[in-house]
Amino acid sequence: MGPAQAESYSGIAVTATPHPAPPDGPTVLVEPQPDAAGDGDDATPAGRLASLRARGSGQRHLLTGSTVLVLGAAVQGFGGLAFSIFANKIDVKADFGDATALFTSVLFVTYLAGLGLPVALARYAPDRSVDSHVVFSWAVLATIPASIIASAAYLGLVDPKAAQTVLWDWNPVIGFTIFAVIVIGSAFSLIVDVRFMTMRRWNLVLVRICLVAVAKIAMLPLFESSDQRALWIFIDLGAPVAITGFLGVLLLPKVTGARHRLRPKPATARAAVRYSGVNYVSTLAYQAPYFALPVIVLTNVDSTTNGSFYVAWGIVAIAFYVPSAIGQALLAEGGKGGAHVRTQMRLAMTLAVGLMALGTLVTFFSKGLVVAAFDESYREAAHILPAMMLAGIPWAITSLLLTEARVLHRNVATVIITITLTLSIIVPALILVPESGPKGGLDGASAAWLIGNVFAAGVAIVVTGISRRFTADKPAARELDPLAPVA
Repeated sequence: MGPAQAESYSGIAVTATPHPAPPDGPTVLVEPQPDAAGDGDDATPAGRLASLRARGSGQRHLLTGSTVLVLGAAVQGFGGLAFSIFANKIDVKADFGDATALFTSVLFVTYLAGLGLPVALARYAPDRSVDSHVVFSWAVLATIPASIIASAAYLGLVDPKAAQTVLWDWNPVIGFTIFAVIVIGSAFSLIVDVRFMTMRRWNLVLVRICLVAVAKIAMLPLFESSDQRALWIFIDLGAPVAITGFLGVLLLPKVTGARHRLRPKPATARAAVRYSGVNYVSTLAYQAPYFALPVIVLTNVDSTTNGSFYVAWGIVAIAFYVPSAIGQALLAEGGKGGAHVRTQMRLAMTLAVGLMALGTLVTFFSKGLVVAAFDESYREAAHILPAMMLAGIPWAITSLLLTEARVLHRNVATVIITITLTLSIIVPALILVPESGPKGGLDGASAAWLIGNVFAAGVAIVVTGISRRFTADKPAARELDPLAPVA
C-alpha cells in the first residue's frame, strides 16, 4: 500500500481509499461516509460486486498463505521430532541437552535482535516498489549489529551453563563467533520469510523450511566421534537455519525483480522506524513467554531434564507456530489495498482455534508415543505435553486478536495484550520452576504456560471488544494511538 493510500474502517471490513497522509506519519485510518442507504461504498450494485470480489480474493490469498505455513509447521514438527529421535539414538542425553539448551539460547537472542522488523516489513515493504526494496535493505543492515550486540549481552548477562560447556571450554573467540553468525543468519531468515509472504511467494517459505528440516538430519552423523559432540549437535541445529537466511538475502532480488538498495529515502521511512519501534516492544512482550520460558527452564534444571523439556517444547513450539503463521498471513494480507480485515479475521480465527483444538486431542491420546519413540527417561516430556498443548487454544485467540490490533494500528490495545501475556506466564514461571527443583521444574513450567495463556486470552477478548466499539463510532486514527497525527 503506497503512501498516498490509507485504510478505512467500517466496523466489518478494511478497504483501501485514497486519503493523503503525512509523508512521515503512519497509515491513517478513516471511516467511510455512508450514503443515503447507510451502506457506504457497498450501496450500489457495482460497489457490492467489487467488494465481494475483493473479499473473495483476500480470503483466497489468506487461505493459500495459511495452508502453506501450516504445512511448513508440519514439516518443522516432523523434522524436529525425527532429529531428536536420531540424536538420542547416537548421542548421550547430556550432550543433547547441552546442545539444545544453547540452540534455545540462539532462538531467544534472535527474538531479542528482531527490532520489530518482521512486523514493520509486512506493513511498509508489501510490494515490489522502490520504497519496499529500500526498507528491506535497511532492515538487513540493522539486523547485523543488533544480532551481535544481543548475542554478547545475553551470553554475558545470562551466562547459561551450556555456553561454558559447549563454547568457552573449546574456544571463546571462535565459539562466540559461531553463536553470533548463527543468530544473524536466523534473524535474516525471519525477515526473508516476511518478504516472501508479502510477494505472495508462499512456496519459497515452504521450500526454505523443508531445506532446513532435511539439512539438520543429514548433518547429524557428521563428527559423531568428536570430543566436542555437543558443539556439533548445536551446529547441526543452528547452521541450516542461518545458511538459508543468508542465501535468502542474497537471492531475494531474483524474486522481487530489483537489487537491494539504500536510496532514495522512502517517504514512509520515519513512519516505518516508529512502527518498528512500537511493535518491537509489543513483539518482545508477545514472544517473551515463548522464548523466555525455555531459558528459565534451562537455567534451573540439569542437562538431562532439559533434554526432556526440549523434546516436549519442540512439539509444543511447532504446534503453537500454527496460529502465529496464520497471524503472519493475516498481517501480510491485511496490509494490502482492498483488504477486508474483519472478514479475514473470522476465517483466520476459525482455522487457528480449530487446528489447535485438534492438536490438543491428538496429543492427549498419543502422548505415550513420546516414550515409545525415545525411551523411559523421556516420560517427563509425555507427562507435560497435554497441558502445554491445551494452552494452544487460548494462545491462538490471543495471537490473532493481537494481529488485528497491529493491522489497524491499535497501539494501546497491542501493548495491553502483549504485556498481559508476558506477565501472566513469566511471573508464575519464575516462581514455580525454581520452587519445583532441578527434577520437577517441568511441572512448574507447564502450569505457568497453561494458566498464563488462559488469563491472557480473556484479557485480549475484553480489550478487543472495547477497541471495536470505540472505532465503530470514531475515526480509528484517534484510537488512543500515540503515534497518530492529531487532526
